[in-house]
Amino acid sequence: MDVLEKALLVDELKTLVDGLNDDKTSLFEIAKSKQRIKDICASCDDPHFQDQLTPYKEFILNEEFSSDDLAHYGYAITYRGTYNFMGRVENALFASADMGWAALRQAQHWQVWVIRPALSFLKSPWLNSAQDALLWLQEHASEYVKTDHELQNLIPVLEPIQAATEQQAASKDSLSIIKEQTAKFQSQLDAIIQEKIQPAQVTASIQAATRVKPSFRSGTRPSANLNKAKPLTLNDFNLDGLLCKLERLDPRTFPSLYRVDLHNDIDQNIKIDWLYLKAENEAQPLWGSAQIFIAEQLYAQGQFSHYVVLVGTHSVEYATTILQAYTDQRHTRTSSIHQTSWNNFKQHYHQHETLFNECIMNGTLVWQRDQRVYPYIPASFINTQKFIPFEETAATFFTPVILLRERQKIRVIHGLERVKLSNEDQAYPYLLLDRADGYTWQLIRQVISRLPQPISVHDLYQALENSALSESS
Repeated sequence: MDVLEKALLVDELKTLVDGLNDDKTSLFEIAKSKQRIKDICASCDDPHFQDQLTPYKEFILNEEFSSDDLAHYGYAITYRGTYNFMGRVENALFASADMGWAALRQAQHWQVWVIRPALSFLKSPWLNSAQDALLWLQEHASEYVKTDHELQNLIPVLEPIQAATEQQAASKDSLSIIKEQTAKFQSQLDAIIQEKIQPAQVTASIQAATRVKPSFRSGTRPSANLNKAKPLTLNDFNLDGLLCKLERLDPRTFPSLYRVDLHNDIDQNIKIDWLYLKAENEAQPLWGSAQIFIAEQLYAQGQFSHYVVLVGTHSVEYATTILQAYTDQRHTRTSSIHQTSWNNFKQHYHQHETLFNECIMNGTLVWQRDQRVYPYIPASFINTQKFIPFEETAATFFTPVILLRERQKIRVIHGLERVKLSNEDQAYPYLLLDRADGYTWQLIRQVISRLPQPISVHDLYQALENSALSESS
């Protein structure tokens, strides 16, 4: 290989790595780039050129925390993996019971997620290296994650197993470790490529396993398996112009219900799970009059999580049943369900703020869990500076904040104790007052001065309502 060929390969490697660092690169393109880098590495046997390729090899292999770093900081036992998508981080941590941590990686940045009691998360800021992430974990998450040493002291029976594992790992030479890593990487790469270039197939063995066996004691004939002819996955499905993949969720309970995975990488600041009810005759809804149902999702302790949306039906009762059944199987619960038009949702779903304004506030509330449930407003809407200082009672994540809308601004009247609970909340439960309805600053000061402190949110809200009514009468 001459100098020119090597120079061209180096330039190609730089381009490939730049593509891997791009957040908008698809999984298929990532797989192709990694395979090309592997091919280049395999074709170059010049020792000097191999030294030049070392940084690129490290980039490919360094997708997770190294075992040495995990052992050094003492967080190997509770480590649940590194992922590129928030949903996968959540699933990994929800499966780890009461203790565990994982990392979200975007390009060369890391964010540590730690699961807390009641299935909530402690999240780090974006960090520049795996070592920074482990250091943050050590300094800020000791309340929720125990070190390997602490766990071994709690469970002494694990010590001989751990010691044997370490001794066995130490006995391996570097060549065998490299071979194992290469084989693991190759299998992962092949799986990604196969997933992207081949449609999902239902094998005959799986169909045979799911076939209902007839009962010899019964005279009734077994019912036909109507679901086996339906595909489990539909690639490149066109949902009113949105290219997506459909994946069936529960063939037995809801045979026509699919999860929607959008192909195009959308720049949105709120997590949305999409569900689609597919008609038996393959006909899509009349999009001009189609409706969509938006379910607000909360963690068990009351923090806002995300939205789940359902399209494909006009029936409020059916939509409510499906959304509750879907979310009850997961680690969040539905707080309320709003209905709006598909065209309205499609225009505004990219941003949390516009989705809330146009689809929640201007939508129709069709179901809520109980009368004590409050809507959740995006945190970016709120000016958290409180203009009238007073002592508040203690708050929980379910405690609403009292807000005053004044022209284009929304200010906090009561709720600093609620806001202090977490600086990561995307939305807060709220009670909204409007300056146009007579809630002036003078009235609010008078009401607060008459109430004994600390003041609860419900006492203040009730007193303000009563005072506003008496002022208007």
